[in-house]
Amino acid sequence: MPEGVKKAVNPDMATTTTETRSTRRLEPDGTGDGAPVRVRIGWLKELWARWLSNTALGGAFGHFASRTIALPQLRRLAGGEIPWTPLRKSLSDSTVVVISTGGVHLRSDRSFKLNSDSTFRVIPNNAQPADLAISHQAYDRTDALRDINLVFPIERLRELEAERVIGRLTENHYGFGLMGSARRLMPAIKEVARRISESGVDLALLVPA
Repeated sequence: MPEGVKKAVNPDMATTTTETRSTRRLEPDGTGDGAPVRVRIGWLKELWARWLSNTALGGAFGHFASRTIALPQLRRLAGGEIPWTPLRKSLSDSTVVVISTGGVHLRSDRSFKLNSDSTFRVIPNNAQPADLAISHQAYDRTDALRDINLVFPIERLRELEAERVIGRLTENHYGFGLMGSARRLMPAIKEVARRISESGVDLALLVPA
């Protein structure tokens, strides 16, 4: 197991609490010992996620649901124009962090609640695919379990770091799960923003599920 801090935010207390070991059942993805594991969500939910991800009708439904549920919340919270910040240095000098909403976390961490979870997980930069798990029920995880880089591109970024395309990767990256309330998610977002600011990050790569 990699070394690193494994913490999550408790949105009700607005404090940081150490995560406990996972009690949700983990299943191998069937691609070998070096692959991530899936968190069991039930076969009906798996079929639902595959329908959403892999069919035109499911994709259209997902797009409609996101516009109906998510966009009104984001508009209320934004309160004006988004303050975009231009990158003021070259990529080759920049420190990069990954923030994924694909339900990625360390196997040893508590799994995300599948219906709604406003916490986050810290993923150390030295984590390997076999150290990771995915707990999310809103998309088909089949391909992501074969190649974790689809939802958490840590290996591709390490290659870019080695080739000096980017300056360096930060010590810790962050994973979020499924959350229906943008307002309840804000304490965790602010905590992650504080952490990456204090760690000297120049560029955050946001990877959706």
